[in-house]
Amino acid sequence: MNHVKIKQFETVYKAGKTQITGTFDGNKVTFFFGTVKVGFGIRHYFICPVCGHNQEKLTFDGAKFACFRCVGVNPYSGIQTTTRGGDEFIAYKMQRFAEKHRIENFRFPFDYCEYPRPYRRKAEKWHNAIKILQALESMRFQSIVFGKVWDAATIKSVENGTNPYLSYSVNLLCKYCYPFDGKAVNVGELYEKL
Repeated sequence: MNHVKIKQFETVYKAGKTQITGTFDGNKVTFFFGTVKVGFGIRHYFICPVCGHNQEKLTFDGAKFACFRCVGVNPYSGIQTTTRGGDEFIAYKMQRFAEKHRIENFRFPFDYCEYPRPYRRKAEKWHNAIKILQALESMRFQSIVFGKVWDAATIKSVENGTNPYLSYSVNLLCKYCYPFDGKAVNVGELYEKL
């Protein structure tokens, strides 16, 4: 399934155009643009060609681009069918975090060494994002190996960068399993389960 975001067409709608037509997978597609006045200026949106609602993202269904509802896709299905705080939940959070921070070619297992800082990206922000992803990868690994289920507050503290274990270097976060929630895994209980 292919998606487009409104930011991809920034040069088009800033030039004053209200629509653009092109081809995608051999199909003729037209994108319509709309604006909404908000407190800090104007926001640009796609206008869904089926329902007419403002959308920031459209999905291709094989013939046209439309919003998730009109195409019949649930964008949250990847998170709704998983254990909250489990490995799949954390993997979903990692993918969303990587997308938000424009980390390209994201894949599992995450290894910070494979992601050098792109040219013209601020070093501190980039390294903080990589460190958070490496911490989330450590949590995902602990969920897979030890069956650990993380609580929402711990996951949020890592995502926000406020967890105390994020003061460690990214190299240490990669090598060791830290108890990000302050509760170490009891290896004896793990062996009893096995």
